[in-house]
Amino acid sequence: MRSIITGGIALISASIAVPALAQAQPVQIRFDARVGSEPARCDKAYANVGTAKAGLRFQDLRLYVSAVKLIDARGREVPVTLTPDDQWQSDQVALLDFENGTGNCNGNAATNMVVRGTVPAGNYRGLVFDIGVPQAVNHQDPTLAAAPLNVTAMTWPWRIGYKFTGIDLETSGGAGGPNAATGFSIHLGSTNCGEGSPMTAPTTPCANPNRPHYRLEGFDPAKSTVVLDLGALLAGTDITVNAPKSASGCMSFPGDGDCTAIFDRLGLAFDGQPSAGQKWVRAE
Repeated sequence: MRSIITGGIALISASIAVPALAQAQPVQIRFDARVGSEPARCDKAYANVGTAKAGLRFQDLRLYVSAVKLIDARGREVPVTLTPDDQWQSDQVALLDFENGTGNCNGNAATNMVVRGTVPAGNYRGLVFDIGVPQAVNHQDPTLAAAPLNVTAMTWPWRIGYKFTGIDLETSGGAGGPNAATGFSIHLGSTNCGEGSPMTAPTTPCANPNRPHYRLEGFDPAKSTVVLDLGALLAGTDITVNAPKSASGCMSFPGDGDCTAIFDRLGLAFDGQPSAGQKWVRAE
């Protein structure tokens, strides 16, 4: 500390130590979609899926991820600051895209299987994330939205919001009958979003947010991969039939029997029934 005399007035100045900002550490969180032990890809056919031991081919396989955190050595959840790239990520949400436009898939060649961001420098041993679009940006005009929320194939009317998952399948096999189907979809999203115009955002959060939350212990961001096992997700479902008086596959709305086993395996309550625990996401 030192004194400075200015016009007869003594001013006291002091050196104040400003703590250095914590160094940012880049992180890449890798994801892979599979059907059991096999990579889930557009140009492949799969057998023995679900209760009917059916065949399937993918037509689309995309999903949104948000609220990403790493678990540090003390068990604290440390938010990952997402790196916007004007295509796959904003500062709030990332789009994972496993379809490459080959085979039966309807998209294009570009794919994305990594979430990129930064965390404070440190050692991390776990991962936390949601599948879904955060409430704050879930209800908007996708034609005006910034990437990755400008993908119109991943939207419902604004009042409902985005499709958190765009999983579309061509199916084969099964017993046939009046409810037989050759396609099955899993479009996860919020429901019961209030009354009003489909093209206006709700004034309060949807009654069923339907954002599954996952916590993976033992996840090393330098070495591990998040595995999304579609075979495990569909294990309790007959994908060759469609519940009567409902849209094809599971569209997340209450009363759709095609959603019961899928929501349970996603780790979400459905029609008042709690989940027994998620069964399709793991770290390898």
